[in-house]
Amino acid sequence: MSMIYGPVLSRRFGYSLGIDIIPFKICTYDCIYCQLGKTTNKTTKRKRYADIDMNSFLKDLKNVIESEKTINYITFSGSGEPTLNTDIGILIDKVKQLTDIPIAVLTNGSLLYRKEVVKSLESADLIKVSFDASNEICFEKVNKPSSVITFKKVLKGLDLLLNDFKGKIWLELMIIKDINDSIKHAEQFKKIIDGVDKIGRGVNKIHLNTPVRPSGPGDVLIPDSLQLKKIKNILGKKAEIIRDLKLKTKELLNINLKREIIELVKRRPVSAEEISRSLQVNISEVIKSLRDLLDQNKIKSKIYGEKETNYYYY
Repeated sequence: MSMIYGPVLSRRFGYSLGIDIIPFKICTYDCIYCQLGKTTNKTTKRKRYADIDMNSFLKDLKNVIESEKTINYITFSGSGEPTLNTDIGILIDKVKQLTDIPIAVLTNGSLLYRKEVVKSLESADLIKVSFDASNEICFEKVNKPSSVITFKKVLKGLDLLLNDFKGKIWLELMIIKDINDSIKHAEQFKKIIDGVDKIGRGVNKIHLNTPVRPSGPGDVLIPDSLQLKKIKNILGKKAEIIRDLKLKTKELLNINLKREIIELVKRRPVSAEEISRSLQVNISEVIKSLRDLLDQNKIKSKIYGEKETNYYYY
């Protein structure tokens, strides 16, 4: 499968063209909410995880960019922790030479305490760091990190990033009911963020996210909206609750819709509405294709959430 996928409609980045440089589910964490399921290779070892033909990669990327009307960000993310790949800095630099589209790196922040990792990200425009815990106990429960990663190292990495990185930095807090959604946790988050905000240029945005897609154990639940608002108010004006983008759909001609749907659900579980918005295809056409794929056992579905929405996965 190509390293390049999308553009996919993101709740944070608009239309995001993904670059996936880590084989499926190789990560430093085994987060209880991960929409991709359990980590199959938990590691902190950085290396070249794929032999990349740079000329072929750049040619493919250029073709996608030229064929798409809307790409808001090119994001390094995908099937695992992207900073594990030692080629990430080279790839970011090459992409910057090819296009002016801003580059974002989506990282769990676990390796930022290593100076060479922060150095490798210096050409990116934006780094989004997952920050799900306000103390060591919660960190172990939510993120289930590799044994060499501690909460103190995560905080050290955030300090180093804020000191050395010149682009924008967003924090994303995954808020889970009865785990890290208490007022006490919110106050601890605020104390930590206020502390690191004094370093460098500070954090630009704080995103409050929720586990809206099927993942992990059944006790990973979504906090109620009132509690989220309380947390937002405690964290202040930089905080915002992430919600689905509402974009108009239109017919997208000359594509193999079923193939495009399969490529999407290989990456993460998605609803029919999300597929419609991501591929800019009328939802009735999406539903027809989904029914065919289900009948052919090429994809699966699961009902999830209070609204009992069907999500499709590979």
